[in-house]
Amino acid sequence: MALFFQRDASLVVYPETSAGTWTGGADTAYTIPLLEGFSFSQTTNSSEVTLSEMESTGGASRRGRKMFNDSLAPVEWSFSTYLRPFLSGASSGTGLYGAAGQHLVDEVLWNALMAKGRLGEVGTEIESITLTPGSSVFTTAPTVGFSGGGGSGATATAILHPTGHADAGKISHINVTAGGSGYSSAPTVTFSGSPASGSGHSGVAVVGDADDSLLSRGTAAGNADANALIMDTRRSNKAALETFGLEFNLGNSQIYKLTKCVVNSATVNFDVDGIATVEWSGMGATIASISSHTANAKNITEGGRAADTSNFIRNRLTSMSIAYADGGSSDISPINDNAYALTVTGGSISIENNISYLTPEELGVVNKPIEHVTGVRNIGGSFTCYLASGTGGSKEFFDDLVNDTSLGVTTHDFAVTFNVGGTTGQPRVAFEMPHCHVEVPSHSIEDVISLETNFSSLQSDMESNVPDDFKIKAFGKAL
Repeated sequence: MALFFQRDASLVVYPETSAGTWTGGADTAYTIPLLEGFSFSQTTNSSEVTLSEMESTGGASRRGRKMFNDSLAPVEWSFSTYLRPFLSGASSGTGLYGAAGQHLVDEVLWNALMAKGRLGEVGTEIESITLTPGSSVFTTAPTVGFSGGGGSGATATAILHPTGHADAGKISHINVTAGGSGYSSAPTVTFSGSPASGSGHSGVAVVGDADDSLLSRGTAAGNADANALIMDTRRSNKAALETFGLEFNLGNSQIYKLTKCVVNSATVNFDVDGIATVEWSGMGATIASISSHTANAKNITEGGRAADTSNFIRNRLTSMSIAYADGGSSDISPINDNAYALTVTGGSISIENNISYLTPEELGVVNKPIEHVTGVRNIGGSFTCYLASGTGGSKEFFDDLVNDTSLGVTTHDFAVTFNVGGTTGQPRVAFEMPHCHVEVPSHSIEDVISLETNFSSLQSDMESNVPDDFKIKAFGKAL
């Protein structure tokens, strides 16, 4: 009789395409180092039928019951990983890591959290429009159109700066309301509508070169965005997200395979004396016991090996900034144009997809989960800091939030950035949320008085199909 030990466990992730298939050796599989405390389980939903009757003439009363298995509940899984960026050289690594660029050990999970397509999967829809502002002032927003490019079905809406803004009447940004399909090249963006004054604006359509969450992958070490791995939520407004297989190897040829898995949530906690970690949780369709991993010759391990120790991030180096944001469609905060540099003592960021699995309810069979659907995307968190005076300090931040004018604002508009590992050097990761609603902080009376507050990251336009509420930038160095 062989026993199985948590210490021997390992995990392989098999990302699937937007069509929900894993196509074998042409793809990559990711070996992701696990932390203690991982779990996976699946239960059965049962129903009970009971008898309840009065006593018969013979003095008997049947009190029996019967149980039925109705359906399998979705698999629930969770585990934690270290937040570990690294820079791969052109001749090192395997699969996607074989090309020079910035990577995260768990980037396949970040992508599944925020997109439907696998990393590198090519798409043909318009994902965004890069605006070159002009001086045209409109009384009503112009109509946005497209010509050429070989595709069809794309629509977009121009958003004007509101009355009272320094650029009132000018185009602030353009929301892509439908990406269309079949675009082999970028179409020409047109504006129809007569400006009241000034010269025209121009826009360049960006065709979705991928259905993933990857914006760019820097090819050198440095502190500029050009040197960073950048992923965001612009492709996360989908009814379903990327699926993947999880294979937990417990040793002694015992592997549990979880099918049709999805990432439901990711939480980054800031423990002052700890190493940056991410808590992952999600669901899947079924669990099966297998004796060997799914065959794949391109199993990625770079960045997560025991020898790769230079890509761990110390939370002690983490800093944050919070600044007044302007130009969004949410109510503009009247708070002074201050940027606050707060020294955090703790906090967390959480991204929730609120996913549910669909399960049939046919009689006479044990129904199994068939597919998932997304719910409202919730991004937010909390942070704590010492109460400190000074320009841009936490006392000034609290005072600005509770003045008479600020308390009349229904929705705040703050840009919040957490720099995990610092603002310079490598390795480090920045989490950017450009439009946050921040609650009034509460005081915590201890030896050193602290402030604690919650925040929620919002889209600049609630109805836009191209969300802009979350971005992750990873800066690693060569291992």
